[in-house]
Amino acid sequence: MTTNKDDVKSALFAWIDAKLSGEIPEHTVAYHFNLYEGTDSVHVQLVGTSTFDAGENPETDYWPGEETFSTDDDVLEIPFTVAGPDWQAWLKTSTELLNDYLATGKMSAVLKQSAGVGAGFVDGDMYLLWRA
Repeated sequence: MTTNKDDVKSALFAWIDAKLSGEIPEHTVAYHFNLYEGTDSVHVQLVGTSTFDAGENPETDYWPGEETFSTDDDVLEIPFTVAGPDWQAWLKTSTELLNDYLATGKMSAVLKQSAGVGAGFVDGDMYLLWRA
C-alpha cells in the first residue's frame, strides 16, 4: 500500500483511467465515487448511474441514481496515514484527489461528458464534485 499523497494520487489516477477505459453501459448518465471505511484505509469505488438529480440545492440535495455498473470489490485504497485521522479528513483528502483527477486526469473527459460526478460515504452525505 502506498504511503504518501503523491503515490496515492498516481495510483488513483491510474485506477480511474483503467476503469473508464473499459466498456461503459450506454444508459450511464452520471458517475459517483462511493467511499467506505476500511480497517486501515478509505476504500474508493466507482459506480455509473442511470439517473442524475442534483436537486434544487446541489450542496445539500445531490443524491446518486440507480447504478448501471460498479467496480464492486475492485477498490482503490487511500491509507489513513494519507487520508487523515477522521472521516472529515478522509472526505477532504478523497474529494481533493478526485477534483484533481477531474481537472487533469487522462480520462476526465469521460466523466465530464456526463450529467455530473459526485462522491460520498455510502451511509452519509453525498457531495457533488462536478456537473454539466
